Amino acid sequence: MSENFAGTVVVERVLSQLDGGCIFTGRREDGSVLRVKFAGRDTQPLPGDAFEVKGQLSNYRDRFGKVVAQVDSKRMKRTINPGDLLRPWLERLPNIGAVRAQRLVDAFGHDLAAVLADSTRLAEVAALIEPDKPALAAKIAAQVYAAVAAQAGADKVNATEVEFLTFLEKLGIRESRVAGQLWRFMAGVDAVERLRRNPYVPASLMDWKLADRVGLRLLRSADEGTGLHAHPSRLLGALSSAWRELLSDGDTAATPERVEGLLSARGVEPKVTLALAGERGVLRRSGALLRVPGAAWLEDQVSAALLAIERRAPTVALPVGDALEALVHDAESATGLQLTDEQHAAVVTLLDRPVSVLQGGAGVGKTTVMKVLATAWEFAGGDVVMGALAGKAALTLSRGASSPARPRLAYTIARLIGMLQRQHAQEADAERKRPASDVTFTSRTLLVIDEAGMLDTPSLHTLLCLLPEGARVLFAGDEGQLPPVGIGKVFHDLVAEGSRVARLTKVLRQAADSVIPKVSLLVRQGCVPQLDVWNGEAKGVFLVPTAQRDAVQRRLRAQSELMVVAAKRATVADINETESFAIRPASAPTRRLGPLATVAVADPVVMTANRYQDGLFNGLLGVVTTIDGPSIEVLWDGEDEPRALPTEAEGDVELAYAITCHKSQGSSAHAVVVVVEDSRLVTREWLYTAITRGKDLVLLVGDDAALSEAIVRRTERTTGFVVPAAAAQRPDATAALERVNGQGGALHPHGSRSGAQAAGRAPNG
Repeated sequence: MSENFAGTVVVERVLSQLDGGCIFTGRREDGSVLRVKFAGRDTQPLPGDAFEVKGQLSNYRDRFGKVVAQVDSKRMKRTINPGDLLRPWLERLPNIGAVRAQRLVDAFGHDLAAVLADSTRLAEVAALIEPDKPALAAKIAAQVYAAVAAQAGADKVNATEVEFLTFLEKLGIRESRVAGQLWRFMAGVDAVERLRRNPYVPASLMDWKLADRVGLRLLRSADEGTGLHAHPSRLLGALSSAWRELLSDGDTAATPERVEGLLSARGVEPKVTLALAGERGVLRRSGALLRVPGAAWLEDQVSAALLAIERRAPTVALPVGDALEALVHDAESATGLQLTDEQHAAVVTLLDRPVSVLQGGAGVGKTTVMKVLATAWEFAGGDVVMGALAGKAALTLSRGASSPARPRLAYTIARLIGMLQRQHAQEADAERKRPASDVTFTSRTLLVIDEAGMLDTPSLHTLLCLLPEGARVLFAGDEGQLPPVGIGKVFHDLVAEGSRVARLTKVLRQAADSVIPKVSLLVRQGCVPQLDVWNGEAKGVFLVPTAQRDAVQRRLRAQSELMVVAAKRATVADINETESFAIRPASAPTRRLGPLATVAVADPVVMTANRYQDGLFNGLLGVVTTIDGPSIEVLWDGEDEPRALPTEAEGDVELAYAITCHKSQGSSAHAVVVVVEDSRLVTREWLYTAITRGKDLVLLVGDDAALSEAIVRRTERTTGFVVPAAAAQRPDATAALERVNGQGGALHPHGSRSGAQAAGRAPNG
């Protein structure tokens, strides 16, 4: 039975967008969730938009059996409500909480800035702040006016923030995160005027539809006349938006054809736009590729930093010839390990390189090589620091590279960056204190980075800029896995270039009791493994029919450590919603963390952004351990104790009952469920990465046909990163390389080109 509905709905998620209407979920003013099915043209909802909706209210049952309220509407009008951006600003003022902030917004709306600048209205503001307590109200109002005046007197930039937020609200921008980005980018007493002069600045920060809507409004308000759609500001804004889309895919460069396609999709003439960008000097080229400007600078800086490491005089004197061979044998004896010929040659090769790359798939003994190499480097008089992006990967590396005589701690990249920053600060000011647990980097340090394929270009740039002169770097990883969550793929490009690489290819005997390395190797080679349907086995790789996914993952979650990996964000969101709803007790206290997640104690969570100042990075997994009022504590992977989640990081946390494959890199679980969807995202590299997350059991949800199609597809990422080939190795290292190559080509020959140096988009691996 239906009833009439009329009210404001704020869009949370757009489910469908067609020429004749749309479907989205949103929240009513009372916070309840509502599904809106709109039949009408010229309405393109975006998350954060508010609409006045009228229609018939009834119940809708989704495919999971969950019942939600739905409005069938033919009348829907976009609305702009004051307060979405002003309210958070108000709550930062002395003694103004959510309730008092709302009273002021309701009373003054977009005139609030003028009211707070007019001291004659203090009594009026006081009466609204606390109507029943005039003395307290007067005191708080005085504090508010004093704070505003102090801001205006000490720094006019702060005083104009509220005016800027008001201006954005009137343009239809509701997302406080986007508004904050714009303010940080445009901050200044003339921020509004500069935004008017550069109306498409938002194109590099937000969805093109919204940025274009804002830009056209600004152009019209400036009375630009006709031809707004071909205005130079709009053309360059469309190009900025195209760069943003490339970066969101991890690309740092693209063919002209791809860029032209992105520009056409934004409703601008591609060749005119690129010609204009060339005239303005904002178009970067590298061979046949167009490079994203900021990313191109980062890549060039990383390339220069690596070359600088290679040009420096050695700070650790390594022996040559038979003496080097003896050093490696001594390191083997000290660790109690016996290397294969392939591994021994890799150690010799890697010791010879100031910048070196260890490439190997699952189960080939990369950790063994790193352990012996670290010992040899220490015997030669150097010191070793080990790191990995993910906490669990760092913990695994610590265990694998340590021995009773030589315990070694590996740290997350976030911690290493923090240590280096504190070391630099102490070098500039000797009175600064550093934690006793901090490692000191020296000119004799060899930095070993495991799972280096996960390290994005900005993170690597930060790390390299902080290393002391003389330090060396070893990157270890697997080019068959997906490139990083963030932009670029320096590790993959270094492997493709080839001159710094030692390759391990042989899956070792100690991995023979697990079928996971064997199956993953078949997938990596482009072969379709023959798998049985799962029947409750504790170890192995099996297929699971799609219809049994929910039952299987709930059964495994109750029995062991479980990771569920999917490709589509919609699938991840559905699993997170249904699993959290099914598993949490009805009385469990929950806490909403920004727009991305509502969490309860025992919920798995994942970071979605790098926050190195907090020791957090994109893809870090954890479990909520405590919710106590505004405080939330999380036990992150690889850490011994839970810690409080910083308020500023709350909006970067999502539920992790399921995660994307990119987020899973660097982590592992005893059991892994892999949803093999019909999607261009599910590729050979994607499947290989997902399978290698499993320690004991991997279940592929799908059928043989879906598996075959996935293995045919390849992951593509285009970069502009180029680094010249390394100088020739010393004779002893060259001899080791040739010896192993003569036994079957275990090491990749020098001189192969990276994907970055080839025109177009080349598949990884």
